[in-house]
Amino acid sequence: MSHANVEIVRHLYESGMFDRDPEELLELATPDVEYVNPPYAVEPGVRRGLVEVAQAMRRFAEVWDTSRHELRELYDCGDAVVADVHWHIRGRGSEREFVNREAHTWTLREGRIARFEWGQNLETALEAEGFEERG
Repeated sequence: MSHANVEIVRHLYESGMFDRDPEELLELATPDVEYVNPPYAVEPGVRRGLVEVAQAMRRFAEVWDTSRHELRELYDCGDAVVADVHWHIRGRGSEREFVNREAHTWTLREGRIARFEWGQNLETALEAEGFEERG
């Protein structure tokens, strides 16, 4: 199942689904989906359920004129997939684009998104999921 999980997550980025309205993305989620913001986020904490997650994602998107995630690499961690991404953003009224490196951890259950957590440290995300480099 882990290869299938990697392909699901790859599709979220390559199709642009992750950067559009959350309704399409949440059609692939479990009813008890969790969205986790790290402690250093503007609005830290966990949102649970389709309604709370959609509201949080929409509120967050309102700040940006443009927002696009560029997939760098995916790491297969079994039920979880860690994505190394560059997040390209431009605030409303700004001409300058910023690029942040992020690590996104997607936990899937029976092929559906059960949890999404973002952070800024890839090594920390991989360690939390018990990822070991396969030679």
